[in-house]
Amino acid sequence: MNIFLTSPISFPGLGIEGIDPPDGFCIPGTNFEIKFYGVIIAIGVLLAVTYCLRRAKQFGVTQDDILNLVLICLPSAIVGARLYYVVFEWNQFFGPGIPWYRFLDIRSGGLAIYGGVIGAGLGMLIYTRVRKLKIFPFLDLTGIGLLLGQAIGRWGNFFNREAHGGMTTCFLRMGLVENGALQYFHPTFLYESVWNLTGFVVLHFLSKKRKFDGQMFLAYLAWYGAGRMVIEGLRTDSLWLGSVRVSQLLAAVTMLLSLGILLYQAIFVRHDPAKMQVNRVAAAEAAAASAADAPSTSEAAPPETPVQESIPQEDELEVVYDFNLYSARHRVCLRVRTPRSNPQIHTIAEIYPIAHWHEREIHEFFGIVFIGHPYLIPLLLPEDAEYHPLLKDYSA
Repeated sequence: MNIFLTSPISFPGLGIEGIDPPDGFCIPGTNFEIKFYGVIIAIGVLLAVTYCLRRAKQFGVTQDDILNLVLICLPSAIVGARLYYVVFEWNQFFGPGIPWYRFLDIRSGGLAIYGGVIGAGLGMLIYTRVRKLKIFPFLDLTGIGLLLGQAIGRWGNFFNREAHGGMTTCFLRMGLVENGALQYFHPTFLYESVWNLTGFVVLHFLSKKRKFDGQMFLAYLAWYGAGRMVIEGLRTDSLWLGSVRVSQLLAAVTMLLSLGILLYQAIFVRHDPAKMQVNRVAAAEAAAASAADAPSTSEAAPPETPVQESIPQEDELEVVYDFNLYSARHRVCLRVRTPRSNPQIHTIAEIYPIAHWHEREIHEFFGIVFIGHPYLIPLLLPEDAEYHPLLKDYSA
């Protein structure tokens, strides 16, 4: 129970006295209360998602994938945050006289940010594996967005008068009233909010000069871990494993590991910028744009051109389309031939979205360039593969 929930708040070192923000409000005409903690968290998530959408192209990912990840990672983050808290506060939720379903009541509090990050990460891993996408560009982008969301979300603790540290006399001290007596504490939520916001600005600009996919996510782990390791030591509501603060230990481990990997990458690894996802996508788009300027072999032949033979010639490749568009009750059956030496065909993915995957697969195995396709990235082969294994002239 939070004994400070109705206490006024003061920051005498900043000249702020007698703030008394409500912890929630009721929807007019109902008794259903909405907590400001949830509202602040929602604002943080919205700003983080907006940031990721605006910078998606700069990381070589699509906005559609970002939105799909929001639908998957947001629920998995809530589940992870709750499970993390319940595991380390087991006696609060399971025992004599405690309803078995109490652990489901997240409105009563009990969410841990590290559990949320782990849950969201698992959701992202599953999504990228199923879609056969590289996970590191998404981790880079969401790591920066997370710092922004966490900087905003920490102010939910302000409305709840929670997540503060021990007593102090420092100039940033936060005053709370307990049993009629004014006491001053470390406003650790404020420390973490400022630290995260600073990290967001730093990583935002550093990301424009990143050398490899995954670099920004490692930087996020290092930055957040360093701040959380120190700030967690000031808090009075830590989750404990024996005599160890769980989040402080996890922060220290992730900080050291990520810093070690970053140093190793900087000293011993030479990175090829062309292998970064954003540069690979840009190169594919440039190739498609260049191919679009060339005469298309899929255009209708002039009347005087003889009708093509039924069997493709040895110097040709033939693509057979057979797609249904149920929304328009339309079906297309089409055969297109293209020179084997420079195989290029206009994409139909904008009309038949399902063709997006099929065209990627054909490009991967036969080397046919689909002009205008937004994402000609291999599904199974290494991304730097320069061979097409289903061509008859391919030799392993």
